[in-house]
Amino acid sequence: MKGHKERIRMLERQEVTPEVGKLYDALLEQRGVVPNMFKTIAHDPPLALGIAAFLKPLMGDGALPGWYKELVATRVAILQGCDY
Repeated sequence: MKGHKERIRMLERQEVTPEVGKLYDALLEQRGVVPNMFKTIAHDPPLALGIAAFLKPLMGDGALPGWYKELVATRVAILQGCDY
């Protein structure tokens, strides 16, 4: 949102624990970017690692390829008027 101030500061790679740093590295390698969601929840390393573990099988290839699931999530976000 334009003019919106973030409530929770997003952490960069050099600010996170070694475990979360490995997650950042994996996300950067897989996606080319660390999503802002992970930069925000990195303040709570067990939460960040838990959500990453939950999302891996959920968003990975299965009955539908992972890229298609991302496409569906993006379309739903657009239909709902989400900025992300």
